[in-house]
Amino acid sequence: MPKIIALSGHGEWMLGKEGYVTLPANTSIKFYTMNMRTLSDALGGDLDRGIVQGMSPDQEAGPFKTVPNMRLFPPTGLNIKTPANPGKWHVVKLPQRVPVDNRNLQIQIDPAYPGGADLKTILSFLEPALRASTDNVLLWAACRAINLTAKGGKAIGVNTMQR
Repeated sequence: MPKIIALSGHGEWMLGKEGYVTLPANTSIKFYTMNMRTLSDALGGDLDRGIVQGMSPDQEAGPFKTVPNMRLFPPTGLNIKTPANPGKWHVVKLPQRVPVDNRNLQIQIDPAYPGGADLKTILSFLEPALRASTDNVLLWAACRAINLTAKGGKAIGVNTMQR
């Protein structure tokens, strides 16, 4: 069984600013919404708890693949679901220390850090836990907003999030 690591909160990609990140060995990521799309609170809640059976991700990438360096923000205003079996999960609010054992992880950003953390930074916090497992699956349980801006007034196409 893979170690499930749910990344829960608000998400955005700072296009042109934060670029891309390469996933480490033994680590894959699954996105259940496309870039520039929102994620319903209900689906996010299932992902918070690692419930993905019967669902197909919209995008996924395996070890050593490059993905957008998404930024995870504190889950202010969201209904983050507690894992159904807390004995098999740790809930960690970064920058708290990440436990290194065989339990799954629900990762959030502490509200004291409103600027959030990009995926590269999150992976550095997770590094000891990722090395301790031979199969890690990250679930992006957040929207995938993109910080597009318009010049001259009106929004062009999709601006921040497609609604």
